Amino acid sequence: MRYMNKVSILQAKNTIVNNKNFSYLVVFSIAVILRLIPEILAYPYPIGYDVINYYLPILKNFEDHWPAISNQFPLYISLLHTTSSVLHVDPRIVVSSSIVLIFGLFSVVIFSISRNLLHLNNLQCMFMSVFVIFQVSVLRTSWDLHKDMVALTITFFCLLWVSRIPNLSKKMMAVIVTLSIFSVLADRMIGLLLSLSLIVSSFVKRDKALALIAIFTTIVYSVLLAANFENISSNIELAVNNDRIDEFYRPVNLIVLFLVMNVILLPTGLVGLLKSKISIFKIPFFISLIGSFTWVLVPYTSAFLPDRWITIFSIFLSLFSAYGFVLLIENKRIVISHKKLNNYLVILIPFVFLGTAFAMSPNNSYLNVYGAFHTYISHYGPLTMQYNSISLPESESLLSLIEWINNNTSPGSIIMGSKHLRGWMELELQNRTFLFSDNITDILNSNKYSEFYLLDSNLVTHQLQNYASTLSYNNTDFSLYHLKRIE
Repeated sequence: MRYMNKVSILQAKNTIVNNKNFSYLVVFSIAVILRLIPEILAYPYPIGYDVINYYLPILKNFEDHWPAISNQFPLYISLLHTTSSVLHVDPRIVVSSSIVLIFGLFSVVIFSISRNLLHLNNLQCMFMSVFVIFQVSVLRTSWDLHKDMVALTITFFCLLWVSRIPNLSKKMMAVIVTLSIFSVLADRMIGLLLSLSLIVSSFVKRDKALALIAIFTTIVYSVLLAANFENISSNIELAVNNDRIDEFYRPVNLIVLFLVMNVILLPTGLVGLLKSKISIFKIPFFISLIGSFTWVLVPYTSAFLPDRWITIFSIFLSLFSAYGFVLLIENKRIVISHKKLNNYLVILIPFVFLGTAFAMSPNNSYLNVYGAFHTYISHYGPLTMQYNSISLPESESLLSLIEWINNNTSPGSIIMGSKHLRGWMELELQNRTFLFSDNITDILNSNKYSEFYLLDSNLVTHQLQNYASTLSYNNTDFSLYHLKRIE
């Protein structure tokens, strides 16, 4: 019996390692499970800042939001809305299911790159795929930057196939063009990255077909930028004038973020970068590296979003780092066991632990080592995926407060509070108006409103000499004050 069990285990192992199609399925399944568990653990609350403040409110009131989002690369949110409307599925399920599926597809494209460009065997491809998807940069992107995740996945597919030019059929070229358009339609930043990568690659390869793809993709992207000119011009003005100091974008914070995201990956990342021949992926690697240090030219501003570029750079670095580990293990520079599988597992386990802790640990967990850098990097992303715009316990408290407001305040009442709560309020507040601001004190000093409710106990200590306040409700995390202006 023991012999038969041993044979079965060996057969299963051989099937996974040697069967290409089965390996794709295994990698896809691991990715889906990894991304699904955080959603299950957080239930009934959503995870992701943009999920609660962008995706769900827009899907609930799509027609009202369309004038504002129509010129903001709305492809992905439009697809979500269409899916939810046609299938009559709750938007929360559509948003969560879509990002889980996309995360699975991202793991598949990493496997394909490993097999088709790096020419690795199944075990090595699986190692690379699992290594990349457990990186905090990838998980953080899937947390709320869903458009980025969609565009990145498509971009990776595009670059994978572009690397095979000129040995592609016209039909496949049409597929690449279509995918490129979808990528630039999905996200502005990734659209820029793909357009620049195709342009540079066309100069490097000097291929006419690739140049045509680059030109067509860039034209589509330029048209979208023109439609979104107002937002672009405000960012440029912010960068040129640089008269608004954003303390969140201090150089020391961005340096710490860069090191936290990348320092573990850099040694083997350099090995993989130097040894690999996939130049098509080296181009976006260096473009995102340059974007990560735009704060050197325009410090103390979010105009060029260096924190987002740091995250994107880390994703590309993780690809080269995984390949570097493969080379070192295969060349016996890393020998922990005489079995290669054990060597790969020993390398993988620490990264799996870090990714798992980030994805599944509570907000105040000591297992999450990134919490040690909370002071520097908390403004750029969560310390755990078990979070939306507020922590999950705070989400429960806020819903209790909103229920109280709906039942105990007059219809038409004005509620003021933090901008981080705007999504929750749009979803749950009934027949009341929620006003939000970065600085509630400015609203208070304006004396524009004679009577309203102020949500957030910390703000009540600010200047209230023109108002009489009464505590109407409080719970573990929130307080609600009824303010009336003193005539």
